[in-house]
Amino acid sequence: MLNLRMESYRTQLVALVLVGLISLPLQAQVIPGRWEKVSALQVASPITVELKDGDRIKGHYEDLSDTDVMLVTHFSRAVIPKEDIETITTQPVDNLSNGTLIGGGIGAGIMSVWTAAWYAKSYERANALGILMMAGIGFGIGAGLGAAGDALEKPVPIVLYEAP
Repeated sequence: MLNLRMESYRTQLVALVLVGLISLPLQAQVIPGRWEKVSALQVASPITVELKDGDRIKGHYEDLSDTDVMLVTHFSRAVIPKEDIETITTQPVDNLSNGTLIGGGIGAGIMSVWTAAWYAKSYERANALGILMMAGIGFGIGAGLGAAGDALEKPVPIVLYEAP
């Protein structure tokens, strides 16, 4: 009996480790020297071009030719030879709405469960209005914390091109 139980624990542990390994985030890296991601950009997309000499140019993507990358900066139009480019990156769009909604949902869920458990523990009849009111309070607190957390998190730039 003990041996069967140990085998069950081992199987559960191995399954848990495998699920954990499978769920690790996969990161796709750009292939050095390939221009496909840059050519797929929409015109006027914001990009940052880092040159091999260390200079950095921020602007909006305009076009890609066989030899040059064209972008519009605040002051003028820049034509940069491909052989001078080290990396091209873009900044992902990140607003606070996703953090606000996730935090609000978690807060509302926690307060609803806590209020329902309080009613069950105190042997009082559950009051739907009370649960909804506490869920609203939880949503407000969670939304504020979620927005603050989302504002503190800086999005990682996406690499579109990297020199070989």
